[in-house]
Amino acid sequence: MSHGSLLCWKCFTPLHKVAKPFPRLEACRNCGVDLHVCRLCRHYAPQYPTNCGHDTAEPARDAETANFCHFFAPVRVAEIDSEQASAATAHADLNTLFSGNNSQAESLSDAVPNALEDLFDDKLDD
Repeated sequence: MSHGSLLCWKCFTPLHKVAKPFPRLEACRNCGVDLHVCRLCRHYAPQYPTNCGHDTAEPARDAETANFCHFFAPVRVAEIDSEQASAATAHADLNTLFSGNNSQAESLSDAVPNALEDLFDDKLDD
């Protein structure tokens, strides 16, 4: 397994410096969440009542808390489902938007007051 191929399930930080296989209580060095969790496992399947697609795994109490599952297999970046991928993209876009060095953020800060002014000017004219 490539060390640079895994991302934290919560903050999407690359996990190159995390020991593999993950010890049960391993945590993300960026956001502090547990990593040996269902949400980071390739068997994670929220469409099932047990949240697991593995047919013999015992259900975990919480998909976001460290567990003892012997079938835990961290999901690689290429295997991240479309919901997680779109969340990662949105997260990156927000970071870019609010970074302070972004002309898009400046144009948005100008556009919002202008849009509000246009909205309320129309109401006042009635």
